[in-house]
Amino acid sequence: MKTILSLIFILSSIQVASANLDCDRVLTSDYSVDSQSFKLNEFDLESDFEVSAVAFAREAVTKLYSNLGCEELKQKSLQTATCSEVIKGVSTSKVCYLENKQGYFLVSKDMMENINILYNRWD
Repeated sequence: MKTILSLIFILSSIQVASANLDCDRVLTSDYSVDSQSFKLNEFDLESDFEVSAVAFAREAVTKLYSNLGCEELKQKSLQTATCSEVIKGVSTSKVCYLENKQGYFLVSKDMMENINILYNRWD
């Protein structure tokens, strides 16, 4: 019985590790780039960038993971999240920085309905 439980644990660990590698592969175009940009539609999210930019940015990255089929990583919390205006007093210059074990994300919203996400992997 111990052997069976150990085998199940090992197989599930391998599955989670391969899911992380698959998501890393997707985020980096099969490891051919260190950073990549993605675009989402703001109407796909519940949060409002103007009301709570941090919540909006977290939801945007979670939605990106979901769209890429990274369900396991979608559940992982983003360790750091902060937003600020690049030019003080200009709300349209607001950018959010989020990071996790895979890398970091810069999230911004344009004046139309697009969410721009820039992913950069850790070295």
